[in-house]
Amino acid sequence: MESSISVTFAAMEGNLFRTAIHYGSYSGLAVILFNIVLYISNFSLFGASSVLGIWIPVVFLVMATRFHRDHNLGGALQYKQGLSIGFMTTLFSVLLFGLLFYLFGTLVDNSLLDSYKVQASASLEEGKSLLSDKMMDKAMESIDSMTMASLAFSEAFNKFIGGVIATLVISAIFNRKPPTIQHI
Repeated sequence: MESSISVTFAAMEGNLFRTAIHYGSYSGLAVILFNIVLYISNFSLFGASSVLGIWIPVVFLVMATRFHRDHNLGGALQYKQGLSIGFMTTLFSVLLFGLLFYLFGTLVDNSLLDSYKVQASASLEEGKSLLSDKMMDKAMESIDSMTMASLAFSEAFNKFIGGVIATLVISAIFNRKPPTIQHI
């Protein structure tokens, strides 16, 4: 009995990783493609236009959670199972996105980091009245010391936080108890 439970759990865990890798990969690719479209269209990757792509990972999180519930878990999904698939999908998505963003910034457009620094400095100047001189200097130092690797990490981390927040909501929405068996 115990061995059949562990085999079933191992199969479900394997399905979780396969599903998360599948949808997370598509999500990461879709987000980087969205960024490439912004780049080609001469929109800033760091401006307000980039917010338009926030729905992309949410769609893939919904798809992953729904698939995992309906195909891997037999139609039932506990909240913690929703958190697991959402977290893993988000993790694979941001890892792929971060790597591709880094490669794009180092191999395709070396000026991407400089563009970020210019835009971040301009945004900081706009909010200058809200910061003390010491805080302003520290923020400018932080911008100046930014590398492409740290920018890619920062962009991926921001997407990770958004994915975790979306996962909390999506897990609650797709939470479904297993059907009860009624004895006649």
